[in-house]
Amino acid sequence: MLKDLLHIIRWTNLLMVAIVQAIIYFCLMDTAQSRLGLSDFIALSLNTMLIAASGYVINDYYDSRMDRINRPFEWIAGNKWSLKRVLYFYFLLLSAGVLLSLYLALRLSLIPFIFIYPVAIIGLWLYSYVLKCKPIAGNLWVSLFCAGVVLIVALPDWLLGNPSVINQEIWYYSLFAFLATWFREVVKDLEDIAGDQQAGCQTFPAQFGLSSGKILAFLAGLLLLAALYAWDITHTSNTLQLLFTLLQGAVVASMALVWWSKNNSYFHNASLIIKGVMLAGTLLLLIK
Repeated sequence: MLKDLLHIIRWTNLLMVAIVQAIIYFCLMDTAQSRLGLSDFIALSLNTMLIAASGYVINDYYDSRMDRINRPFEWIAGNKWSLKRVLYFYFLLLSAGVLLSLYLALRLSLIPFIFIYPVAIIGLWLYSYVLKCKPIAGNLWVSLFCAGVVLIVALPDWLLGNPSVINQEIWYYSLFAFLATWFREVVKDLEDIAGDQQAGCQTFPAQFGLSSGKILAFLAGLLLLAALYAWDITHTSNTLQLLFTLLQGAVVASMALVWWSKNNSYFHNASLIIKGVMLAGTLLLLIK
């Protein structure tokens, strides 16, 4: 029971969300001058995790047929959990998120925060119901959400006219998060092409073929390399420049795995490398 619950909400991904937002708050914000106090930040981060968790749950609900093929050993919605039970859990997460978003909006005197939660929830539902199986659009929407996880921490100070507390490096990092997520999403579509085609899910590789999917992944990788280079040249530290070079090398390695892939294990390994790049890029923010 607990193992299935942790899996369906992707607890490791939620932990990563919390870590990323904590690093943004403590390393890229002047917390002493920020309008977002520590308790407010904790509430904001928890609310973001509730949004993300609900997105994972509703995605599994709509993906039950495809997961039966693509992930038979991790198939929960419609297998270990009934679809009705998955929906109940989804609405429970939504209710908790609504209450927390109202608390934040009133606490910070920020009316826009009341609307951010439903926009994010509706967006993730649209992704799971419609956009996931649309070429490019679904991947870009997930990427925008990941960039939003970064920027939401700075949003209260931005809206309240206090942008001076925000380190400009947040813009480079949010672009990196967007492009790294897009690259990984395309690679995951390549890995899942068999199940997607059987389920009639028209992702880019499923609709246009494996070769076209590889070209799109390669282009996404090139954009990620360009973003890493642009971020790199803002630093003068030799240590940081060396680390950025290693990250770029890892991206090139993942692109090579995709381009010369012979079976799904190549795509899986490329996806793992990209995930490692995303984690390492986040940890770079800790180095001054």
